[in-house]
Amino acid sequence: MKVQLTLTPAEGKRLIAKAVANMENVQYAHKNGTLIIATSTTNGYVVEELIGEEINKGMFTAGVVTKEGGQITVPDGRYDHYVFVEGELHKCSSPELVPYLAKMGPDDVFIKGANAIDPFGAAGVLLHGGGGGTVGTAWGHVTRNGIQCIIPAGLEKLVPVSLTDVTVRIGANVFDKAMGWPCGMMVIQGQVITEIEAFQILFGVEAVPIAGGGIDGGEGSKMFLLEGPNENAEAAYEYVVSIKGEPCLKTKLMKKPDTLA
Repeated sequence: MKVQLTLTPAEGKRLIAKAVANMENVQYAHKNGTLIIATSTTNGYVVEELIGEEINKGMFTAGVVTKEGGQITVPDGRYDHYVFVEGELHKCSSPELVPYLAKMGPDDVFIKGANAIDPFGAAGVLLHGGGGGTVGTAWGHVTRNGIQCIIPAGLEKLVPVSLTDVTVRIGANVFDKAMGWPCGMMVIQGQVITEIEAFQILFGVEAVPIAGGGIDGGEGSKMFLLEGPNENAEAAYEYVVSIKGEPCLKTKLMKKPDTLA
């Protein structure tokens, strides 16, 4: 069966989060080991799918991209990272993650959002905070200990260049002018989960992006061809129908100092 459907960025985040929350390795780490869900927009949806409760996902963020450029969420009201140890929830700032990360191993999972993904399997995280923020704190432990890293990222974040080439050309102190806060980037590797992988995980269907963009609320959307057994494709279509109208996220932003204008 062949199905054509369209996902807005918010709907894509919901689909990806449902898939990530249902992955066997995530479920195992959540119940039997350590699972860290670092703050990011798509990860806010992952939290909701795991705990079955709604959170203010726009505040489950630190750095965000808005129409005005790279921005930083205000500290007041911002969520901490969610850490589950054998099912028990702990909420931690980035420095407080270190004792957990130091003890984690190959059966544990670190879920990190990204600002960009490239065609070569890499993901990029924009950095403005001193020391590289959350990923700067965590990445040495993740790679040293062999912790599984899952990177939920919609295809809206796909860039047509190598992020390895990009990262050496930018930095918070490199730009002469910037819309929003100037950033560097860290390139990370892990299991990138886009809408394509999400459709396969949840419904066992092949998803092929066939168009992108849109207007009248469809900005940033992706159109897909789904192919698979009738029952599977029907289930995927009905799920997308059920999440139609997923609202866009809003957050509260720090004011950029005039000295960075």
